[in-house]
Amino acid sequence: MKKTMKHLTAAAFALLAIHASAIDRIVEEFGVAPTYPNIAAAVAASVDGDRIIIKNRAGDIPWIQDITIDKSLEFLSYANDGYFVVQGTYNIAPANGRTVLINGMRNTAGSVGAAAGTSSIRGTRVRVVDSYFVNGSINLASNWFDADIVGCTLVNGSLSINFGNVVGNDIDCSQVNDEAISVNTTSSGTAIDTCAIIGNKVKGRVGYEGIFGSSFGQVFHIRNNYVQHGWMGIEVYEGPVTNAANLVWNNTVTAYTGNFTTYGINLANTNAGSIWEIMNNVVTRTWNGECRGINNDSGNQGQINVYFNHISTGISTPVSAGFTFAGSNTIDQAITLNADGTFLADGAAIDGGNPAAPFYDLDLTTGDAGAYGGSYTLTNFFPLQIGSARVYMTGHPFNVRQGSTLRVKAIAFDR
Repeated sequence: MKKTMKHLTAAAFALLAIHASAIDRIVEEFGVAPTYPNIAAAVAASVDGDRIIIKNRAGDIPWIQDITIDKSLEFLSYANDGYFVVQGTYNIAPANGRTVLINGMRNTAGSVGAAAGTSSIRGTRVRVVDSYFVNGSINLASNWFDADIVGCTLVNGSLSINFGNVVGNDIDCSQVNDEAISVNTTSSGTAIDTCAIIGNKVKGRVGYEGIFGSSFGQVFHIRNNYVQHGWMGIEVYEGPVTNAANLVWNNTVTAYTGNFTTYGINLANTNAGSIWEIMNNVVTRTWNGECRGINNDSGNQGQINVYFNHISTGISTPVSAGFTFAGSNTIDQAITLNADGTFLADGAAIDGGNPAAPFYDLDLTTGDAGAYGGSYTLTNFFPLQIGSARVYMTGHPFNVRQGSTLRVKAIAFDR
């Protein structure tokens, strides 16, 4: 097989509609013109397309301000490959054509959210990249926003969007009353796109989902996530009616705690005409209560294919009845995990994924099941580091024949 690449489509985080007079506005402590003494002053003076470049205060004491962003702006650290340190809520006002980038924020107590305003559906583009939230969440759960959240750490928070991508984040939501990752597209009738929920480490709270996805307007690619949960690891609803399948592939899901029954992967209320592929996942537990592996919940009308998954011992219902191809799953295995989600004892999960060549591991051996298997292995996303220019993820065909045009969509940032 020969791969030829004749076309590359790149979606860069930093693409802005640059205003003719856009400039860099430097923020520094006790700044005098042409610098600014605080972030709010720089934002007030800015125009669409400006970059707000922030020097840290002495001793890295945070800039303590709540900021409303009502222009197309970039927020960047003055220090190369470093964080700018703040404390406060950054609310983004939606408007058609507005683009906001936050890159390298360390927020000691505060969140990113939505301010008042409207736009067309997905008319406001937001990128939060390589940022660190000590005690705060990212909540852009509005149809106005098209949000990419990439490479962020949330020590005590949750992440909610309606449209966009969630890639390579480390989210501990175990003390927060919310889903750790929620993508809930409430609008139909828009152009169908793909939502990538790929390469995340997630720790959920008792009574909430680790990853929740419900969509009319996006096809889900939920892949190579390591999910620790206390109720449902991954739960999905709805699904657009299209020939493109929703993929729940190569996730490692473990119930580390619980309350009543826990569920590894739960499917409910899927739409008639939607297609779901549940493949190469590993479901296990350390909690001693009742657990179910891959569960066929109420209201499902879509076609749900469940195959090449690996379920550990102690799961009361490893794979529910009613799924197609369920006979190819492997159950009742002694699977235990290290703290990072790699296998301490793997049963048959090593080389136990779909044996077809497109799903091989990076070393070109038969693909492993779980978050570290396949070409989107979790190793690709951790550790992430602050950097000036990086490609975070590529989307591309998995089975290319000679003479085909290979179209690659890259998600990248270039400061």
